[in-house]
Amino acid sequence: MAQMQESVTEDTNLNQLVPVLNTIQCGDSAFLLKQLPDNSIDLVVTSPPYYMQRGYNGLGVGLGQENTVDRYIDSLMQVFEEIVRVVKPTGNIVYNIGDKYRDSSLLLVPYRFALSVMDIYPVRLVNEITWVKKNPTPRQFSRRLVASTEPFFHFALCNDYYYDRGSFMNNEENVKTYQPTNRLGARYFDLIKGSNLSNTQKDNACKALEQVIAEVNQGNIVGFRMKIKGIHAEAFGGEGGGRKIQMDNDGFTVIRLRGKRIKRDVIESTVASVPGVKHTAMFPCSIICDFVKLLSPKNGIVLDPYIGSGTTAIAAIKESRQYVGFDIDPLYCDLAIQRIAECKI
Repeated sequence: MAQMQESVTEDTNLNQLVPVLNTIQCGDSAFLLKQLPDNSIDLVVTSPPYYMQRGYNGLGVGLGQENTVDRYIDSLMQVFEEIVRVVKPTGNIVYNIGDKYRDSSLLLVPYRFALSVMDIYPVRLVNEITWVKKNPTPRQFSRRLVASTEPFFHFALCNDYYYDRGSFMNNEENVKTYQPTNRLGARYFDLIKGSNLSNTQKDNACKALEQVIAEVNQGNIVGFRMKIKGIHAEAFGGEGGGRKIQMDNDGFTVIRLRGKRIKRDVIESTVASVPGVKHTAMFPCSIICDFVKLLSPKNGIVLDPYIGSGTTAIAAIKESRQYVGFDIDPLYCDLAIQRIAECKI
């Protein structure tokens, strides 16, 4: 009976969402969010206007133009409160916020925001992902370095948040390729010979090394690492009962590399640009596509309450998700609608 009730609730939420699904609505997000039902959104990915960076329509008013950082964060919290309400218990929230200098000092605005969120709302900060911009605005400062990074904060409402690591990692660009050489493994043979292993352990290590070299040459793996007792640092964890146990018992362990790069909490990418759009730091669609794949299910609903030029909606479309977008600036709403239409052609 409980499962049936949950299904009815989800259907009701979806029906209530239908009028706004796959649309861009122009208006104040704090107000527009109130039309969305509780527990209806799978993922929020957004980048609100940065503090003291620009005013809407050049008027110097609106979010980001508050006269103090505290008031700016208070404005963000009004929207975040609604986001916590509309996101599903298993949903995810991703915020990208830039920092600001005042009197030659960073204000640490993104981190003040993140700390305020965790102090006020029942969320956990899963990751701070650092976006490294390969093409930051070319400026020269005599007393400081050029800022070229921004954080993406990944929040979740519970420990059972949606997380499709397999889909996220399944990317051809994420596979390293190696070309075996005749010298493959030669250094390890020399290290084994000069080690303090017993003769039996040395023989076994050489046989294991020959085997893993053959696996590379056959294309079964893309590479390997070998740790030898007394030469390399102690190993921890791993296959075969634990690499530490292997080193203790056999005097060595072999680590096979399958070709998948480890996904780190650092993203290196250029700042995106759209013809005719004046934006100092648009995040690339590829970054948002990765978040969408990782943090929402197929046909799930992705919300951006500060949709801007529409990148989040485009990423949702590309990854077979539905979207909801809000923005208070009519020019950005029109631009987002235009870009989405071009994306669907």
